Amino acid sequence: MATFNLSKGQSFRIEKDIQLVHSGLVWESPEDGGPAFDLDVHCFALIHPGGDRSRARLYNFGSHALCYAFIRGPGNLDGSLTKRPDGSFETDDGSMWHQRDDRSGRGAVPAGADEDGGHHEEGFREEFKIVLAKLPSDVVELAVWGTIHDADRKRQDFGGVRNAYIEVCDMADVELCRYQLTREFVGKTTIHVASFLKQGDGSWEFQAVGTGTSSGLGEVIEAYLR
Repeated sequence: MATFNLSKGQSFRIEKDIQLVHSGLVWESPEDGGPAFDLDVHCFALIHPGGDRSRARLYNFGSHALCYAFIRGPGNLDGSLTKRPDGSFETDDGSMWHQRDDRSGRGAVPAGADEDGGHHEEGFREEFKIVLAKLPSDVVELAVWGTIHDADRKRQDFGGVRNAYIEVCDMADVELCRYQLTREFVGKTTIHVASFLKQGDGSWEFQAVGTGTSSGLGEVIEAYLR
Protein backbone atom coordinates (compact mmCIF):
# COMPACT_ATOMS: atom_id res chain seq x y z
CA MET A 1 0.00 0.00 0.00
CA ALA A 2 1.37 3.39 -1.01
CA THR A 3 1.72 6.14 1.55
CA PHE A 4 -0.75 9.00 1.15
CA ASN A 5 0.94 12.36 1.66
CA LEU A 6 -1.44 14.83 3.28
CA SER A 7 -1.48 18.58 2.97
CA LYS A 8 -2.85 20.81 5.72
CA GLY A 9 -6.60 20.32 5.99
CA GLN A 10 -6.69 17.03 4.10
CA SER A 11 -7.94 13.76 5.60
CA PHE A 12 -7.19 10.08 5.20
CA ARG A 13 -9.94 7.50 5.80
CA ILE A 14 -8.99 4.60 8.06
CA GLU A 15 -10.96 1.57 6.97
CA LYS A 16 -13.21 -0.05 9.57
CA ASP A 17 -11.29 -3.34 9.46
CA ILE A 18 -8.18 -1.56 10.82
CA GLN A 19 -8.54 -2.04 14.56
CA LEU A 20 -5.14 -0.82 15.73
CA VAL A 21 -3.10 2.13 14.51
CA HIS A 22 0.15 3.63 15.67
CA SER A 23 1.40 7.09 14.98
CA GLY A 24 4.29 9.32 15.91
CA LEU A 25 6.60 12.19 15.09
CA VAL A 26 9.82 11.90 13.09
CA TRP A 27 12.41 14.66 12.93
CA GLU A 28 16.11 15.24 12.32
CA SER A 29 18.87 16.95 14.26
CA PRO A 30 19.99 20.49 13.30
CA GLU A 31 22.57 20.66 10.52
CA ASP A 32 24.50 23.46 12.21
CA GLY A 33 25.37 21.38 15.28
CA GLY A 34 23.16 23.47 17.55
CA PRO A 35 21.19 22.06 20.48
CA ALA A 36 19.19 19.00 19.49
CA PHE A 37 15.42 19.28 19.40
CA ASP A 38 13.50 17.09 21.84
CA LEU A 39 9.95 16.84 20.53
CA ASP A 40 7.13 15.35 22.58
CA VAL A 41 3.88 14.02 21.15
CA HIS A 42 0.61 13.98 23.11
CA CYS A 43 -2.74 12.46 22.20
CA PHE A 44 -5.96 13.60 23.90
CA ALA A 45 -9.20 11.63 23.70
CA LEU A 46 -12.02 14.16 23.39
CA ILE A 47 -15.79 14.44 23.42
CA HIS A 48 -17.80 17.06 21.54
CA PRO A 49 -20.63 18.33 23.77
CA GLY A 50 -23.75 18.83 21.68
CA GLY A 51 -21.84 17.59 18.64
CA ASP A 52 -19.87 20.85 18.54
CA ARG A 53 -16.19 20.26 17.78
CA SER A 54 -15.33 23.81 18.83
CA ARG A 55 -16.35 22.85 22.38
CA ALA A 56 -14.08 19.77 22.52
CA ARG A 57 -13.39 18.56 26.07
CA LEU A 58 -11.20 15.86 27.58
CA TYR A 59 -13.02 12.55 27.94
CA ASN A 60 -13.51 11.69 31.63
CA PHE A 61 -11.24 14.57 32.77
CA GLY A 62 -8.23 13.04 31.03
CA SER A 63 -8.45 9.31 31.74
CA HIS A 64 -7.54 8.83 28.07
CA ALA A 65 -4.97 11.60 27.62
CA LEU A 66 -1.59 10.29 26.48
CA CYS A 67 0.48 13.06 27.97
CA TYR A 68 3.35 13.02 30.46
CA ALA A 69 1.36 15.29 32.79
CA PHE A 70 -1.21 12.52 33.32
CA ILE A 71 1.16 9.73 34.41
CA ARG A 72 0.27 8.37 37.85
CA GLY A 73 3.13 8.46 40.33
CA PRO A 74 4.33 9.67 43.77
CA GLY A 75 4.17 13.27 42.65
CA ASN A 76 0.87 12.87 40.82
CA LEU A 77 -1.41 10.50 42.72
CA ASP A 78 -4.42 11.61 40.71
CA GLY A 79 -2.76 10.70 37.41
CA SER A 80 -4.81 8.51 35.10
CA LEU A 81 -2.05 6.69 33.20
CA THR A 82 -0.06 3.67 34.35
CA LYS A 83 3.69 3.78 33.75
CA ARG A 84 5.48 0.57 32.79
CA PRO A 85 9.01 -0.35 33.92
CA ASP A 86 10.38 0.39 30.42
CA GLY A 87 9.13 3.99 30.59
CA SER A 88 6.08 3.54 28.37
CA PHE A 89 2.66 4.40 29.75
CA GLU A 90 -0.95 3.45 29.01
CA THR A 91 -4.60 3.97 29.85
CA ASP A 92 -6.07 1.59 32.41
CA ASP A 93 -8.27 -0.09 29.79
CA GLY A 94 -5.31 -0.66 27.45
CA SER A 95 -6.90 1.19 24.54
CA MET A 96 -4.09 3.77 24.25
CA TRP A 97 -0.40 3.65 25.10
CA HIS A 98 2.73 5.69 24.55
CA GLN A 99 5.95 3.90 23.71
CA ARG A 100 8.19 6.14 25.88
CA ASP A 101 10.12 9.37 25.49
CA ASP A 102 12.44 9.73 22.51
CA ARG A 103 14.76 12.72 22.69
CA SER A 104 16.41 12.71 19.28
CA GLY A 105 13.82 11.80 16.64
CA ARG A 106 15.92 8.77 15.78
CA GLY A 107 14.11 6.25 17.97
CA ALA A 108 15.52 2.83 18.78
CA VAL A 109 17.30 0.77 16.14
CA PRO A 110 15.90 -2.78 16.01
CA ALA A 111 18.26 -5.63 16.84
CA GLY A 112 20.15 -6.73 13.75
CA ALA A 113 19.34 -3.55 11.83
CA ASP A 114 21.89 -1.16 10.39
CA GLU A 115 22.90 1.59 12.83
CA ASP A 116 21.51 4.21 10.49
CA GLY A 117 18.23 2.36 10.16
CA GLY A 118 15.11 2.40 12.20
CA HIS A 119 11.46 2.49 11.36
CA HIS A 120 11.03 2.12 7.57
CA GLU A 121 14.82 2.64 7.36
CA GLU A 122 14.32 6.09 8.88
CA GLY A 123 14.73 7.53 12.32
CA PHE A 124 11.64 7.11 14.49
CA ARG A 125 10.21 8.82 17.00
CA GLU A 126 7.79 9.66 19.72
CA GLU A 127 5.20 6.95 19.13
CA PHE A 128 1.78 6.02 20.48
CA LYS A 129 -0.68 3.23 19.68
CA ILE A 130 -4.46 3.09 19.75
CA VAL A 131 -6.84 0.14 19.68
CA LEU A 132 -9.73 1.93 18.01
CA ALA A 133 -12.28 -0.75 18.84
CA LYS A 134 -11.47 -0.50 22.58
CA LEU A 135 -11.90 3.25 22.91
CA PRO A 136 -14.83 4.43 25.05
CA SER A 137 -17.87 4.92 22.82
CA ASP A 138 -18.19 8.61 23.78
CA VAL A 139 -14.76 9.46 22.35
CA VAL A 140 -15.16 11.13 18.96
CA GLU A 141 -11.76 12.78 18.49
CA LEU A 142 -8.14 12.00 19.26
CA ALA A 143 -6.24 15.28 19.09
CA VAL A 144 -2.49 14.94 18.48
CA TRP A 145 -0.28 17.76 19.74
CA GLY A 146 3.46 18.28 19.41
CA THR A 147 5.65 20.31 21.75
CA ILE A 148 9.35 21.09 22.16
CA HIS A 149 10.77 20.15 25.53
CA ASP A 150 12.53 23.07 27.22
CA ALA A 151 11.83 25.29 24.20
CA ASP A 152 12.09 28.59 26.07
CA ARG A 153 15.45 27.85 27.66
CA LYS A 154 16.90 26.59 24.38
CA ARG A 155 15.22 29.38 22.40
CA GLN A 156 13.79 26.85 19.97
CA ASP A 157 10.61 26.75 17.92
CA PHE A 158 9.16 24.50 15.25
CA GLY A 159 10.54 26.71 12.50
CA GLY A 160 13.98 25.24 13.25
CA VAL A 161 12.94 21.58 13.26
CA ARG A 162 14.22 19.73 10.20
CA ASN A 163 12.14 17.27 8.18
CA ALA A 164 9.46 16.77 10.80
CA TYR A 165 6.35 14.79 9.98
CA ILE A 166 3.69 12.66 11.58
CA GLU A 167 2.73 9.29 10.15
CA VAL A 168 0.02 6.71 10.74
CA CYS A 169 0.67 2.97 10.39
CA ASP A 170 -1.51 -0.11 10.73
CA MET A 171 -0.83 -2.99 13.10
CA ALA A 172 1.43 -4.65 10.51
CA ASP A 173 3.62 -1.50 10.49
CA VAL A 174 2.45 -0.54 6.99
CA GLU A 175 2.50 3.24 6.66
CA LEU A 176 -0.92 4.56 5.61
CA CYS A 177 -0.35 8.30 5.49
CA ARG A 178 1.89 11.11 6.63
CA TYR A 179 1.72 14.86 7.08
CA GLN A 180 4.92 16.87 6.64
CA LEU A 181 5.30 19.94 8.86
CA THR A 182 6.51 23.04 7.05
CA ARG A 183 8.35 26.24 7.85
CA GLU A 184 5.08 28.04 8.57
CA PHE A 185 5.55 27.25 12.26
CA VAL A 186 8.38 29.72 12.86
CA GLY A 187 7.92 31.13 16.36
CA LYS A 188 5.50 28.37 17.40
CA THR A 189 6.41 25.99 20.22
CA THR A 190 3.16 24.01 20.37
CA ILE A 191 1.28 22.53 17.41
CA HIS A 192 -2.08 20.82 17.04
CA VAL A 193 -0.60 18.51 14.44
CA ALA A 194 -3.57 16.33 13.55
CA SER A 195 -6.75 14.67 14.78
CA PHE A 196 -8.35 11.28 14.40
CA LEU A 197 -12.09 11.95 13.90
CA LYS A 198 -14.78 9.32 14.44
CA GLN A 199 -17.27 9.01 11.58
CA GLY A 200 -20.98 8.23 11.71
CA ASP A 201 -20.44 4.63 10.64
CA GLY A 202 -17.85 4.00 13.36
CA SER A 203 -14.80 4.34 11.10
CA TRP A 204 -12.17 7.05 11.62
CA GLU A 205 -10.45 9.73 9.56
CA PHE A 206 -7.01 11.17 10.17
CA GLN A 207 -7.02 14.91 9.49
CA ALA A 208 -3.91 17.07 9.08
CA VAL A 209 -4.68 20.12 11.24
CA GLY A 210 -1.42 22.09 11.40
CA THR A 211 -2.34 24.86 13.84
CA GLY A 212 0.55 26.40 15.78
CA THR A 213 0.63 28.49 18.94
CA SER A 214 3.15 29.98 21.31
CA SER A 215 1.04 28.88 24.30
CA GLY A 216 2.32 26.09 26.51
CA LEU A 217 0.89 22.59 26.77
CA GLY A 218 -0.62 23.44 30.16
CA GLU A 219 -2.78 26.08 28.51
CA VAL A 220 -3.91 23.57 25.89
CA ILE A 221 -4.94 21.11 28.60
CA GLU A 222 -6.68 23.84 30.57
CA ALA A 223 -8.72 24.82 27.50
CA TYR A 224 -9.87 21.20 27.11
CA LEU A 225 -10.99 21.15 30.75
CA ARG A 226 -13.10 24.33 30.73
